[in-house]
Amino acid sequence: MLFLMGSAQAEMVRLDVRPSATAPEIQAADAPHIVLFDASKANGNLLLWMPGTLGTPHLSPKLDFPQFAAQQGYRVVMLSYITGQAVSGVCVGKNLSANRQCAEDFCRKRIFGGEGFSLIADQPQDAIVHRLSKLLLQLKETRKDEHWEQYLNADGSPRWERIAVAGQSQGGGHAAFIAKAKPVARVVMLSGGWDMSAPGEIAGWYARPSATPPERWYAAYHVEEPTARTMAAISRVLNIPASHVAALDQPVRGARAHGEALSNPAYQPWWQYALGGAW
Repeated sequence: MLFLMGSAQAEMVRLDVRPSATAPEIQAADAPHIVLFDASKANGNLLLWMPGTLGTPHLSPKLDFPQFAAQQGYRVVMLSYITGQAVSGVCVGKNLSANRQCAEDFCRKRIFGGEGFSLIADQPQDAIVHRLSKLLLQLKETRKDEHWEQYLNADGSPRWERIAVAGQSQGGGHAAFIAKAKPVARVVMLSGGWDMSAPGEIAGWYARPSATPPERWYAAYHVEEPTARTMAAISRVLNIPASHVAALDQPVRGARAHGEALSNPAYQPWWQYALGGAW
């Protein structure tokens, strides 16, 4: 489905593409991916956006971070993937006691399709990277004039140096995990994640060497979130420059602070900074 949203500044193109339409083996979490971009800006980097727990791609009625990124010249892919279970719900209690690497094993399976982790039912074809690759390959073949091949390697895998990764809550944790393993163009974590190796001990994978250098990392959270201190500690372990970490403190507009980094328009200057603009 195609929508043109015209304005004096931009001609925004929206595409809705079901994962199963990109590869028949993908059946779970088949809500459409949403692709959003300014048709007048042909060569911007891609932003892979991953929603949080129980989230699906959608366009907010008000401008939020992924829509703002499209306005800034990114081609935005709001990815449809399995979000019904999160690390924070699975890797706790006896599961965490039995396996200190539970969070790492969970993320590897959900993102890259790793095997040998039975606590979630994700199949290899369900993996985030597989879904992204299949979507980009379809766009390359069906929309040739838009040159989606610039985000793919010759073997059909994502060309990570042209892709920024970002997400909110669970999606923010997945963005960090990808950026640890792949040299992405930029990583933006909004209010997440907070993986643990044991109660009160952040997951060991955060301290491992990163394929993405520290100057490309950005993180934001609201100071009133219950996990604010943990996210601050994780940002330090990740070696994110202090100037790239935003402890947001504007009044919370609703009942929960957890969505403020994603949707509060007061933070648009920081969004622009994290996406590559001035602060």
